[in-house]
Amino acid sequence: MYLLMVVMVWILFALIFLDKAIIQQTYQTVQYFIIFNLVYNFLYYNHTLWEYQAITTPVLNHTFIELSFTFIILPIAVVVYLKYFPVSRGHQIWYLGWWVVFFTFIEFLFYRMNMFVYDNGWGVLDSLWFNVLMFFMIRLHFLKPMVAFLMSIIITIVLIQFFPIPLDKLK
Repeated sequence: MYLLMVVMVWILFALIFLDKAIIQQTYQTVQYFIIFNLVYNFLYYNHTLWEYQAITTPVLNHTFIELSFTFIILPIAVVVYLKYFPVSRGHQIWYLGWWVVFFTFIEFLFYRMNMFVYDNGWGVLDSLWFNVLMFFMIRLHFLKPMVAFLMSIIITIVLIQFFPIPLDKLK
């Protein structure tokens, strides 16, 4: 039930704050985000660093929740983030910081409500610095897609060094 409510809130945000033009302008960046989110889910499938937990029904598992976030909630968030990104450098830092705090707070709230689990050495502070990196890379991809894509490959390799995937956990 809560997932349906969260999805509906984000769809409402999309209807209020977004238009066809900004969706078309940000389409490639949304695809970039989805691709790297799916890469994480594929690589860490049997060795998760974090996982969504259903609290209302056992039918609603991590996979269904993750698909809702990957294809509905987070793409809307990415487009809203990019649409209202400020021009001045000072405002950009505050804006990025606001989104990082917002995402980290929501995740921590889900964690406290047993709707989110950290595992294999990952924790809320890791999510905090990851959110900084994620929102920076989303903006970079919007401005310079190829640079962001290449940097993301390097960042992925580095993250795997910090949070290794045991070979027996790969499919």
